[in-house]
Amino acid sequence: MYCDRCGSSLNPTSQFCSSCGKAVSPASSLYQTAPRPVQSEDRVRRHINRLAILWLANGVLRLMVVLWFYGVSRYFVPPMFGPARLWAAPFWHGQAWDSILSILGLFGIGHLVLAWGLFERQPWARIFGLVLGILALLRIPFGTALGVYTLWVLAPERSAQEYEQLSQSVYFRQA
Repeated sequence: MYCDRCGSSLNPTSQFCSSCGKAVSPASSLYQTAPRPVQSEDRVRRHINRLAILWLANGVLRLMVVLWFYGVSRYFVPPMFGPARLWAAPFWHGQAWDSILSILGLFGIGHLVLAWGLFERQPWARIFGLVLGILALLRIPFGTALGVYTLWVLAPERSAQEYEQLSQSVYFRQA
C-alpha cells in the first residue's frame, strides 16, 4: 500500500502516513498498488523567491564590480609603459573600456529589473528570466549555475502555466 498524497509506503494497519501525515482510509489505500510519481506542480511557487534573490545578488555584485573597475581604471591604474602600452592602454583609458563597463552595467541593471519582476510576479519576468538565464550560461561557473537553475524553474511548459496563474493572482489581488 502507498500513500495517495506523497507516494510513501504504508503499513497495512497504519491510520496516518508516516511521511506526510495524511489520514489513510483502508479502502482507498488497498486499491492503490504503485506509488504515484511526485509531480512538479508547485515548482515555480516554491523556487521563485529564491530565484529572485539570486538574481538580485548577482545584479548588485555585478554593479559593484563595474563601479570598482570604473574607479580603479580612472584613478589607480598608472599609464602603461613599454610594449604593454600598445595593446592594453586603449582598454584601460579609452572608449573601449567605457563601452565594456557600460554593457556590463546594463546587464547588472537588467538583473535587478528581473529580480524585481520575479518578486512582483510580473507577466513579462518569466520570458526576461529565460533570456537572461540563457545568456548567463556563458559565465562559468556561477553564471552557468544560475542560468541552469533559472531554466529549470521557468522553462518547462507546466512552469509557464503556473507562473501565469501566480502573476494573475497577484494582479487580481492588487486590483
